Parts: sequence; C-alpha cells; structure tokens
Amino acid sequence: MQRILKHDHKIMKTLQLILLLLIFPLLPITVSPAYGTILVMIDPAHDGLDKGVRFSDQLHEKDITLAIAHMVQKELASAPNVRVQLTRDPDKPVSIGERTRIVRNAAPDIFVSLHVNAGFEKKASGFEIYFPGFKRQNKSEKEDLSIIVKDMERNKYLNDSVRFAYSLQKNLEQVFPRRGRGLREASVPILEEITKPAVVIELGFVTNSEDKKQLADKNIQLSIAKAISKSIRDLF
Repeated sequence: MQRILKHDHKIMKTLQLILLLLIFPLLPITVSPAYGTILVMIDPAHDGLDKGVRFSDQLHEKDITLAIAHMVQKELASAPNVRVQLTRDPDKPVSIGERTRIVRNAAPDIFVSLHVNAGFEKKASGFEIYFPGFKRQNKSEKEDLSIIVKDMERNKYLNDSVRFAYSLQKNLEQVFPRRGRGLREASVPILEEITKPAVVIELGFVTNSEDKKQLADKNIQLSIAKAISKSIRDLF
C-alpha cells in the first residue's frame, strides 16, 4: 500500500511539472514593477583610483561610463513612473561587493552595467552585450517541485534579459552600424541571485582608434544613452 501511495505521489508531481511546463511558455514576457514604479539601475563601471582602461591622461573608462549613465538618467527623467538610480555617483570608490549589496537592497526592475573593452589586437572593435547564464539544475534539484518553480521564475527574468539584450543590440546598431559583436551568455558575479532583467554592455574597444575616438565624443555618448533608454522603454 505504501509503495502504491508513493508511486501515485510521484505521478502527481510529474503531472504538476508537466502542467507548469505547458503553461509557463504561454506567459507573456513582461516585467511587472513593484508599486507601479519602474526602478532602473545603471552601473557605471570603475571609480576613484580604479580608473579602468585609459583613453588619455585626463580621460578613462570610469569617466565615459559615468557620463553615459548620467545621460541615460536624464533621458528617462521625463518617462512616467520611471526612476533611475546609479550604483555610484559621482566618483567615490564602490567595490563590487558594495555594488552587489546596493543592487540587492534596491531590487531594481532592470539592471544595466556599462563598460569599455580592450583587446590584444587593434583590429578588434564594436560593442558586446552579455546576459547572465541560465542556471543548470542538478539531478537532486529536479526532484523538488518548489525548486523547479523557483528556477522557472528565474528563467523568466533571464528570458527578459535576452529580450532586452536583443533590443539593445538593434538600437545600438543604429549608433554603430555593423559593429555589433553579438550577444554573449556569461556568468556575471554582480548579477548572481538577482532575478530581474540584467545585462552588461561593453561599449567598444579603447585599443581600436575608431572606437576610442567615438566613445570620447559627447554626441556619440548621447546617442548611446538614447539607444539604452529606448531599449528600456521598449521592455516595459
């Protein structure tokens, strides 16, 4: 009798999982911000003494990323029910650990981290967009329905990240025609355990003369900020 009940329970769990798997793909990929306000968090890479890659004696990666972050903040200022928060402002040192705590405490509806790339070859150019990798389940986890449901919820936000990344790629290609290097799935430490749409953008290569010149241009910086802002508006 006990074996039969155990067998029936296992069948019931399997049926529940199948039902979830059938229903989940039908759910629309939309973001539901808490309390009707969308919190956008922009992470300008580097700060203080950690200047990032060098453009000139007076200009570094930390300056470029902060300038673009401020422009995104200004672009979205007129958007209804949208609030933009930066992980650092102005130039005080903020460690990765502190940034991670800021993000987790703020619980933003979307997270964008801005960086500038550098390569070993001067020919390397263009922008790259990274999104967090999809979580792999181990065998024991698959037997726990509550973990599966939690993981499916996380995967929904990862799907939103991919959707947002595609939108970013399309809009940034308007700024840098034929310069997109594609979307890349990667582990991003600052995004660990954050179940919200999130991406990391490598805006270009400082080691490429054309990229370097463009990224230092205020007009190009504004165009980048507008592309990011449009992608955020499109997501919501």
